[in-house]
Amino acid sequence: MGMTGLKTKELLIGLLQSETERDKQRKVGASQISNPCTKHLAMALAGVPQEPSKYWLGGKIGTAVHLLIEDLIDKADLAQFPELEDCMVEQKIILGELQDYGTVSSKPDLALVKDKHLIDWKTTKRDEAKRIQKWLDTGVINAKTEYTMKKYMAQGQLYAWGLSNMGVEIETIALAFISRDGTNEADIVVVDFEYHEESALQLWTRLETLWDELRSGVHPESYAGDANCFNCAINGLV
Repeated sequence: MGMTGLKTKELLIGLLQSETERDKQRKVGASQISNPCTKHLAMALAGVPQEPSKYWLGGKIGTAVHLLIEDLIDKADLAQFPELEDCMVEQKIILGELQDYGTVSSKPDLALVKDKHLIDWKTTKRDEAKRIQKWLDTGVINAKTEYTMKKYMAQGQLYAWGLSNMGVEIETIALAFISRDGTNEADIVVVDFEYHEESALQLWTRLETLWDELRSGVHPESYAGDANCFNCAINGLV
């Protein structure tokens, strides 16, 4: 008997759930440090294993989109896309050092060096993209979208800070949201904002303070969760 539908599905799921380079990251980076949820940042710092999410496929699609864009950039004709000349793609940056923890690093998606511009690709759903566009157009935003935007914008500030510290000047940042269920360019939303060093410094100071508390014996799960944190909500931590 040949390959059955069930076996095909098992094969596909097994392949998709295989560990990637992103999955192997054990130390915190900009995506964790930027999390407004102190509980989840503390747990990440302490190395507390996270329960596998039943909503894992969206993350895999996000990784696939990142890899596709990286490949397209690598093959791009600079005559058609001159802004990509001397760009930096997924290059490691150092954010700093924590005593008894080590080096804290990250990999920004794309830095357009000549334009002093940083881009962070984000995958989302059409409904959320519409909420973000509504916020840009009207200033109206719900609590969960506001939480997400706060996290993503903070992540961008940390990336820009790390690049600036290594001599790559960044003035502006863009979050480019690509809808996983999108149908055309209308389902891509871009949020632009300026780099502010003080924002990144505040995030780093928060990280240092939290790490000092954990080193002094504070248990990571003693921190309060956040009602708008997706992981807190699905795991009943609030």
